Amino acid sequence: MSPSLYLASVLLLLAALNSRVSSAFAASSINSVNRYAYGANVGWMDWRGDTNNGAVIGPNYCSGSIYAANLGWISLGSGTPTNGAHYQNLAASDYGVNVDSAGNLRGYAYGANIGWINFAATGAPAVDRSSGNLSGYAYGANIGWISLSNAMAFVQTTPLPPPNDLCSDAIPLTNGMLYAASTTAATTGGDPAPACAPSLGKGIWFTYTPLLNGTVTISTCGSSFDTALGIYTGSCGALVSTACNDDNGPNCAGTNASVSFPGTAGATYFILAGGYNGNSGNLSIVASSPSNDQCPGALSLADATSFAMSTINATSIGDPLPSCQASFGKGVWFAYTSPASGTVQVSTCGSGFDTVLAVYSGACGQLVPVACNDDNGPACLGNNASLQFAATQGVTYSILAGGYAGNSGNLNIVASILPVLEITRAGGSVSLTWPGNGMLQSATNLKPIIAWTDLTNGGGLWTEPMTNAAKFFRILK
Repeated sequence: MSPSLYLASVLLLLAALNSRVSSAFAASSINSVNRYAYGANVGWMDWRGDTNNGAVIGPNYCSGSIYAANLGWISLGSGTPTNGAHYQNLAASDYGVNVDSAGNLRGYAYGANIGWINFAATGAPAVDRSSGNLSGYAYGANIGWISLSNAMAFVQTTPLPPPNDLCSDAIPLTNGMLYAASTTAATTGGDPAPACAPSLGKGIWFTYTPLLNGTVTISTCGSSFDTALGIYTGSCGALVSTACNDDNGPNCAGTNASVSFPGTAGATYFILAGGYNGNSGNLSIVASSPSNDQCPGALSLADATSFAMSTINATSIGDPLPSCQASFGKGVWFAYTSPASGTVQVSTCGSGFDTVLAVYSGACGQLVPVACNDDNGPACLGNNASLQFAATQGVTYSILAGGYAGNSGNLNIVASILPVLEITRAGGSVSLTWPGNGMLQSATNLKPIIAWTDLTNGGGLWTEPMTNAAKFFRILK
């Protein structure tokens, strides 16, 4: 394909890129009848003018795709930005073209047959929102500079509702991560009226699923308008009110709503966030609850006490890559303080997915790798991870447990110091001591059938007179 063909193709791409001047605006000139552009060197380009599939220039970011027979599909973004506001352009999972309030276009579009197309400040690419005219330049490494001056966006000022305007399209919130959205074009039809704010209008929907039992807090602090919140369980067709707030909640003083309620691990809560008396504007919303999804929220593991949880809703945010397995995701964190110096064993035997384990010393943010395992460790054969490491009494170690290739499911984890029985004699008695928890048992012989007798559960001391019959002892952990 000649350079002139590439240039003509990309000029048409950029005209298509502006086919809607907002994720809240549809292109007036693009419909089921008038949906094609034409270039002499490219042929027809299908802009697919329906509001679900057309190219979009939104109030904050671009999205959608166009198609050219000679170029294939060209994407204006990886989908909805991970923070809900703009593309970060730091990873292939969050690339795309952003647009600011002045109409400046920045970021990257991508076509499998073209590669990356860079919208940078040096080229001053921009869109005039009132006319739809493009200006400035974009740059493609395979095609050089691209003039945008002859391209035009087709603009319509009829707003489209947000993607989560309906309960059935609720957007999941990640624990502790702020989500920003405009509710200006939201509707009220079909939304329930929360008891504390029956005049709530222009609501949009979210879901939140806590990883652990504990208090869940939802807040809209920092929003630009008078907000109200309704929290529900059940399903979209059969919602059950759980909590509600209009003003002066636990996190926000004034008219930005916030609410706290007891949350159940694994339960899905529906969140309706809207405006008092139908007010609207820029919404900021965050959900938080006790979570060991990140290192600072690590759960303490008691010695030799198994812990079970689901990791389906875990993320990989802030998790280091274990040294033994770079394909890792959906990690959760635990803390273990060794009751004595010795060998500690950590295992995920019996977990319902392919697990990976890593142990670190040091504080969160300054972690030092200690041990790591993916498969066939000392306690589990197969793909349930287990490991051992030399621990120091009183030192707290951070444990990261996650899934190979981001697998998730029901996790079983236990950490314990391997028992070492120490025997001492004093006077007419013999004493046994061992670190950590565990059941001390004794037997009078080691021949079948062996009858073990429970003596005491837990770490500590056991003393017997030396005049007792000879016995054998063991620790079960």
